[in-house]
Amino acid sequence: MLDKADPGRLGINSQSVWHWPREDVMKYSTIITTVVTALILSACGGTKVLKNSQPLQATESLAAASDQRVTAILDWVIVRDGPGTWAKNADWDEYLLRVSNLSDQPIQITGLIVIDSLDTRIEPEPGRKQLVKGSKQTARRYKDSGIKVKAGRGTGTMLVAGAAVTAVGVGAATAAVVGGLGGVGTAGAGAGAAGGLLLLGPALVVGGIVRGVRNSAVNKEIVQRQTQLPLQVSAGEQLTLDIFFPLAPSPRMVEVIYTDANGEHRLGIDTSAALHGLHMDASKE
Repeated sequence: MLDKADPGRLGINSQSVWHWPREDVMKYSTIITTVVTALILSACGGTKVLKNSQPLQATESLAAASDQRVTAILDWVIVRDGPGTWAKNADWDEYLLRVSNLSDQPIQITGLIVIDSLDTRIEPEPGRKQLVKGSKQTARRYKDSGIKVKAGRGTGTMLVAGAAVTAVGVGAATAAVVGGLGGVGTAGAGAGAAGGLLLLGPALVVGGIVRGVRNSAVNKEIVQRQTQLPLQVSAGEQLTLDIFFPLAPSPRMVEVIYTDANGEHRLGIDTSAALHGLHMDASKE
């Protein structure tokens, strides 16, 4: 520790800048370096847009349903770090559907609902913050029922259902980001310790900025990808829908809500087989 009773040991220069004694620098530099690096790397571990994500290529749909007016097809669900993902560590689900209007009059799709394995009706959310909040609520709800939720678990059932998809280069993108920030953070920590400066404050600021920038980029991508409802579908037309939901473990059904000249209608797509076990700990099923 600094001894204020010994001015010579303080190493005060002509500009009255305080320096750590050399023996104390050696003692605390490792601790400072470790803490600063951990703070920087903690920012790297959050959600971020992948640089090398590849587009989804599905050859068969997961599930479908029809009535006399509409056919609705669920092509795929993009889940955390699964096939088709564009964001690392995403705590939400992205449902990709097609809706065809079989009638001779226009219809309007007004909503979509996912019904999970506890029969909870989950509505889509407009942005990253709301999606994460909703997923946390889901995890707590399942925990109260003695079931552990793990985002991205159980995608094998979807693959068996018949969809062939591309692999996503998560590892390379992650390594590039961690390597770049980690190197800067470690070097800066060592230099700061040698100069007698604690970098905890700057590291916290840098970590917060990195997380903020990444969260903003992810949210922007969600807004751009998400289909805005209500959506009009002309007679004989087929449109694709890209809808974001908080985590829905082992969802039983996707409900498409639409209206026409005769009022409101609901069409349910049975997903109990294709999405069985999604986001659920295998030991708890």
